[in-house]
Amino acid sequence: MDTNSIVDIIVAVVCSGAFFSFAQFLLTRFDTKKGIEKKVDMLAEQLAEHKATLARTHILRFADELRNGTKHSDEYFRQQILDIDTYNNYCDTHPNFANGLTRMASEYIREEYRKEYLSNNPEGGAA
Repeated sequence: MDTNSIVDIIVAVVCSGAFFSFAQFLLTRFDTKKGIEKKVDMLAEQLAEHKATLARTHILRFADELRNGTKHSDEYFRQQILDIDTYNNYCDTHPNFANGLTRMASEYIREEYRKEYLSNNPEGGAA
């Protein structure tokens, strides 16, 4: 074996080790990126569920306030309609989410809004 062959072998071994290390680095980065993406998706889902749960709480509380005779502004009523929409949209896309807790409350809120809106706006235009 001549000196050039030994140098070629050494270079090949060093380069293959460097290539292997680089390949490992890339795979680790790819796995890390996938892990981060998975965590971000999980956080987004938790946030969406939290928003739906919060909307449900708002709906139930508002319906209770109405039943107890508390008067509310049009803006507050409209916010509750938005909460109802948020809650219903989440339930539509998440069939395993505990639903049914707000159906009657939501209907009651919409009914009261229509009454209040029509009584304050005789020209019509129910919500």
